[in-house]
Amino acid sequence: MPLILSLENITKRFGYRCILNDITLKIETGEFITLIGNNGAGKSTLLRIISTLSKPTNGKITFYGKSKKESILEWRQKIGIISHENRLYGDLSSADNLRVFGTLYGVKDIDINTDQVLRKTDLIHVAQMPVSNFSSGMIKRLMIARLMLCKPKILILDEPFAGLDQNSMQWFENYLTAFHQHGGTVLMVTHQLDLGLKLANRVLVLHQQRIKHDNLASELSIEKCVDWLDNNGI
Repeated sequence: MPLILSLENITKRFGYRCILNDITLKIETGEFITLIGNNGAGKSTLLRIISTLSKPTNGKITFYGKSKKESILEWRQKIGIISHENRLYGDLSSADNLRVFGTLYGVKDIDINTDQVLRKTDLIHVAQMPVSNFSSGMIKRLMIARLMLCKPKILILDEPFAGLDQNSMQWFENYLTAFHQHGGTVLMVTHQLDLGLKLANRVLVLHQQRIKHDNLASELSIEKCVDWLDNNGI
């Protein structure tokens, strides 16, 4: 399959503190990758670099075989992100937030599509409520609605199931399954190991600032992953 992302010898430092060290990673179109690791392993930092929200200290990044400088705009247009930062406008309603992002991404029939994704994420009843009044679960569902509206080709997800109730988790699991089956590419950080293994075809373990393991999900069990994490990635 076509290579969409290549990281070569990526290092990230904050002052004297090394967060990522010599990370080399290739991702092909249509892969679903679950990234696991203990707290502080650098998972979120790695996702921020891949999302172009943070610059590495050293190393080389290519998107679609082209340098980051040449392809960054194309990459940003194709990715959808769920991170610990919701990047929503608290003083705007959920509907207005979606219209803003939909306009930026050139979504057609924006009012119709906004209503559709709010219904699918069970937020239509709060379409005109300011987002500052939302619970954490509602915020997460609105972030998912934003993904659906903008229809990215690549999802970069940092703990996307956190804050969701059981019904929302099942619905979002179905969404991710369908997204992947239709050729979408996913890179997901999650502590939900059962879902991580179930959805992914590839699992990475980040430990001591490096990728310690890179395995097919079909070769792994929850017990094996827990053992790796309990033994600090060994």
